Amino acid sequence: MYWVDVAVHHDPCTFVLPAAEGVFTFTAEVDLTWQVTDPVKAVRDHPASGEQVYRPYLERELRRLSREYQIERFMMAEREVNDHFADQQIELSCGIALLSCSVKLAPESGTHAYIQESTFDHRKARRREAEHDALLHTAQLQLTANESRHGLKLQTTHQDYELTKLAQRRDLELEQQRMSFYAEALHGGELSVLAYRLASNRDDANEVIALMMRQKQVDFDAAHGMLTALLEQNLVNKRDVQDIMARATAVVANHLSPGAVEAGSVSPPKTELSASSMSALVQEAEILDRSDDDDV
Repeated sequence: MYWVDVAVHHDPCTFVLPAAEGVFTFTAEVDLTWQVTDPVKAVRDHPASGEQVYRPYLERELRRLSREYQIERFMMAEREVNDHFADQQIELSCGIALLSCSVKLAPESGTHAYIQESTFDHRKARRREAEHDALLHTAQLQLTANESRHGLKLQTTHQDYELTKLAQRRDLELEQQRMSFYAEALHGGELSVLAYRLASNRDDANEVIALMMRQKQVDFDAAHGMLTALLEQNLVNKRDVQDIMARATAVVANHLSPGAVEAGSVSPPKTELSASSMSALVQEAEILDRSDDDDV
């Protein structure tokens, strides 16, 4: 007959575990509980102690997990190891079961300076990265702002160009309209030109009327001079007097029409052709005509 201890046992143990770098190690302090759950198997296998059963298993599992972490990440490695063994009973050989396992990880004593320097370097790298990201963000914002300003400038320039082109086109159309109007006015004669001047500035009415009167006076003087010259040169005979007098009378009638001059607006013409002067011209023409007949 064999007596088997099936009580729960608490054992501490220590392991040296490799880190991810391969040159640094963790120190693992383990607090575990174990128990014989299969007495028959324990008697049959007859282990020397419980440590002989659980230690190889723990060392193998802890080394596998620790190789996944760098030395400065020992706290994260510790959390991962404890999560791996939490809330589970692991059946081992020889009828022994691992009831619980709590692990504390620490870097080896010679790596504290390295961890400190590595931490500082990591923080510097993160700070430089953050500064770099900030610079990139600022540059991107500046680029976006420049592109927006450039686009706005292009749009403004295009709008100014279109407005300038529209204004030039309008000026050209107005100039062509003015040229066409002037051409029609000139083609219509002096009265059209005077009418345009009155339409442009009604205050020039007196001056326009004066211009018309001067023009009529010029026509009158020209007719008077022509008739006088014909009479003086004995170039008028009885047959021509009637036609010449009709033409001269028409000029005088046009010159002396009531609507031609506004009262007090212009000065009277320099030469007035009255009825007596016309009669004198007629008598002179008849005398010259009779002298021509006598010569014949």
